[in-house]
Amino acid sequence: MKLHHTGFVVENISTFLSHLIFEGTIKEVYDPIQDANLILLSNYSNSYIELIQPLSEKSLTFNFLKKNGSGFHHFCYEIDNNELLTELVAKYKLIKVFGPVPALLFDEEEVVFYFTRNRQFVEFLLK
Repeated sequence: MKLHHTGFVVENISTFLSHLIFEGTIKEVYDPIQDANLILLSNYSNSYIELIQPLSEKSLTFNFLKKNGSGFHHFCYEIDNNELLTELVAKYKLIKVFGPVPALLFDEEEVVFYFTRNRQFVEFLLK
């Protein structure tokens, strides 16, 4: 398991990018499942930055943006072992929020979201 990316929910991707230090753009998509524009950025390391711009009240991150404004939303861990994921869910008493669903930003690989006891979102990219 390794850190794949850090996710930020933003009101406007272009505005947020103009003040963000990053290496380059990898991919941009509209995700109808999330009703959001997404962009994946390289950041001078082995992990990435994801920006999520919710587009309507139907978006999974719309309420987060309205309550908190633009900012950190989640860590995503790449995981290739379902047993390990099951162990982590039990050990940390994670609460499943959404998924697994195919992620357009990650070439249709499945992702699943959980909520931690620290009231933080965590995403797992299933390899």
